[in-house]
Amino acid sequence: MDLPEECWELICKAIDEDDYRFLESVSLVSTLFLSITNRVRSTFVVTDRTLPFLNRHLLRFRSLKRIRFSDFNQDLNSILLQVSRSGLDFESVDVSQKRYFPDFEKSGMMTKNVKELKCYGVGGFRDSDLVSIGVNFPFLEKLDIGYPNSIPSRVSDFGVIELSSNLKGLLKINISGNSFITDKSLIALSQNCLLLREIIFRDCDFISSDCIKFVLRNSRNLESLAINGIGLRPRESLSSDAFLFARCLTELDLSDSFLSDELLCLIADAKLPLKKLLLSDCHGFTFDGILYLLAKYQTLVHLNLKGANFLSDEMVMELGMFFRSLIFLNLSFCSKLTGLAFFSIIERCVSLRCVIMVGTNFGVEEYSKELDIKSGIKFLYFSRNHNLRDECLEKISRHCPFLESLDVAQCPGITRDGILEVSRNCGELRSLDISRCTGVRSLGVVDFELPKLESLRACGTWIDDEALDMISKRCRGLLHLDLQGCLNVSSRGVKEVVQSCIRLREINLKYCEADNKMFTWMVFANPSLRKIVPPCGFSPTKKLENFLLRHGCVISQDSSELLSIAYRANGRDDDTLTRLII
Repeated sequence: MDLPEECWELICKAIDEDDYRFLESVSLVSTLFLSITNRVRSTFVVTDRTLPFLNRHLLRFRSLKRIRFSDFNQDLNSILLQVSRSGLDFESVDVSQKRYFPDFEKSGMMTKNVKELKCYGVGGFRDSDLVSIGVNFPFLEKLDIGYPNSIPSRVSDFGVIELSSNLKGLLKINISGNSFITDKSLIALSQNCLLLREIIFRDCDFISSDCIKFVLRNSRNLESLAINGIGLRPRESLSSDAFLFARCLTELDLSDSFLSDELLCLIADAKLPLKKLLLSDCHGFTFDGILYLLAKYQTLVHLNLKGANFLSDEMVMELGMFFRSLIFLNLSFCSKLTGLAFFSIIERCVSLRCVIMVGTNFGVEEYSKELDIKSGIKFLYFSRNHNLRDECLEKISRHCPFLESLDVAQCPGITRDGILEVSRNCGELRSLDISRCTGVRSLGVVDFELPKLESLRACGTWIDDEALDMISKRCRGLLHLDLQGCLNVSSRGVKEVVQSCIRLREINLKYCEADNKMFTWMVFANPSLRKIVPPCGFSPTKKLENFLLRHGCVISQDSSELLSIAYRANGRDDDTLTRLII
């Protein structure tokens, strides 16, 4: 297509914002595209695979704004020194889950213009590191120091107070899991950082109800608040006027709390501009309380009621009257809910794009009513529904033809027939998880096509080489394939997939019967491969590791980060899903 270079640059920027890794394929098309992708790429991840050529990468991509240090064993300070020599001016730095907090001052790295710093789960994190952050990152706007990997916690009020006195422009902070900080820390943040819009302080056991009230009253720009343990000491209750002063609060997360109906009524009567409400795994409230609350906030776009075990189908149908603006809904582990609740919701809520109903009673219902709807839902997560059957899955696929992501892991009642109905009805499907669906034993010789499927997780199924042969012919756009625990898979099936799915980047063969000697062949047969999780017991030689690294691929025993976060719905990943939907 003959477009001006400026148009191609806009297209490549959009690809970079969605997932920078797709730029690699674009860069191979022509020298023009190579030049464009080099100058638009904004994110770089330092790993064992990229480390040998780090200096070249930093010289090649001169518009980088975000850098993340992940999945390598070398000294972090020495790598920071290499990065500092590039002269690049980063806006976001991520050192999460590293063994220690690096010395940014000695590295000489340009930090004055860094707006976002992520230090989630850093080992041995302490007060002196907070002081260092305050000195070296004077214009920081977003900071994550949640759940440091040190027992006991080494962060105290002193460090947080010093930090707050230096970061006057801070907009967002996550201090969750710093178990020894008290009211003094939160009060200092509220008083010194007057622009604060978002505060997350889960599992901070010494923060009191009075302190929360002070923050809500004093932080006039506060838009988002996340805290747990309400109703438990020292946060036994919140005063009746606690939320009256939070006039900008649009997001409220009170997960893992003991909430009374009275408190829900207080939140409802405060008339907040709420758009997002998370009450995940909360106890103490009843249907009357949540009904009153939702009646007052009919413009909610995001609602999480995970673990509200008292909810029945009839109750959800009544609540559905207030879901007219809802985009995201989580009803996981509401064990009384069946498919009746789901079909009632999608019939009423035309704006809904994501539903999570993990661990419910989906499938036991008798739903004879025929629906005349085509829902715009894109993300469905129904794992651990042991009564879910093919007939129900077929009905879901007919009424949700625009699905992009479907998770039915650990649903033993689903067989090949149900999956094939999904493939016929949902041509936009990009991600499918059928892990531990023990009823899926093969795909047979059938006529189906999933050209847009990028991620397939089939862990612990009876899928064999014939099924992989079918997948390789019908799902040629695969990027991620997880076959962990597929005992019937051998080297023959793996070769078919690797040869046919030319975009394949990551494959997990843990507990498979694949030949350990095939890895050299794999990177020659498919240059797109970037990560291989080998069968158990395989220990690569240094020579093989270096050979694969030269081809841009790593062998890793860690399968926990095999798939992109875009394809997960675990834990509290509501934020990521909401961004994807919107």
